[in-house]
Amino acid sequence: MEDLPEALLAEIVRRVTKRSDLNSLSLVSKRLFAIEAEQKESIRVGCSLCLKTEELVSLFSRFPNLWKVEIDYAGWTPSHGDQLDSHDLFVILSCCPSLTDLTLNFCSNIDDTGLGYLRYCEKLVSLRLNSATEITSSGLLSVAVGCNSLSSLHLINCEKIGSTKSEWLEYLGLNGSLVELVVKNCYGISLSDLLKLGPGWMKLRKLEFEMKGGVWDVHEGYYHMEMDG
Repeated sequence: MEDLPEALLAEIVRRVTKRSDLNSLSLVSKRLFAIEAEQKESIRVGCSLCLKTEELVSLFSRFPNLWKVEIDYAGWTPSHGDQLDSHDLFVILSCCPSLTDLTLNFCSNIDDTGLGYLRYCEKLVSLRLNSATEITSSGLLSVAVGCNSLSSLHLINCEKIGSTKSEWLEYLGLNGSLVELVVKNCYGISLSDLLKLGPGWMKLRKLEFEMKGGVWDVHEGYYHMEMDG
């Protein structure tokens, strides 16, 4: 194996899709360990991850080509240990210069300060926030101003995001890069608030707005309303 060209080894690693097999393969030799890390493009972390700053740096620095990161604390309990917080998110972002896709699920320790660090992620294209209980409109404003390539934004069960500071919608509309917007059960955001997208409204190819009792979808220019019951 050590005599095989690196390009061939990389192709072998690329064809192994099962995570357990990749983990075993990476232990065969130092070359395969390094190649497997270089090939890895996405990572998902959650309840079992409780690391100090230097350990986070060590983990994420191993994968220089990560473009997709998902932090998921669904089902978390205090027995799992502390969740990653805003400073930890900053550490992760600093190790991921190619990041284009970020998902935060049930991350109760990441607030507007953490979201504000996304302004340094010039390549960020997709952001999904699900039950991000500490995120407010101020955090989204930082994203709207700093992430000029953002084309997809999903907001689900984000209780503190409201319309009182809706400049983030105006910035997204003026920027004009947003083509997909999903808002579900964010009771501080009304359907009329979305009009603040202004000219950006016409560039949307997909819009889903859902509240308890009703769903309003826009896709490829077709509009329809569905009401429960």
